[in-house]
Amino acid sequence: MSQDEERAQLIGCAIGAAVVSLIAEGTVINRDNLINELRRQGKIIGDGLGSIISHEAAKIVMRGQ
Repeated sequence: MSQDEERAQLIGCAIGAAVVSLIAEGTVINRDNLINELRRQGKIIGDGLGSIISHEAAKIVMRGQ
């Protein structure tokens, strides 16, 4: 598996975890809430890689890709 594939999988997992958190909280799933949740999770994780992946996922959601 290439580094790009692993990165894409980690970003997908971050987005999925954010969606699950929003559902568990009973929050409406929309772009703004998803971005906020990804940023929140990035701050909670705090380590280098996890925070970077959450930030990259938020940027992708912001761009609508």
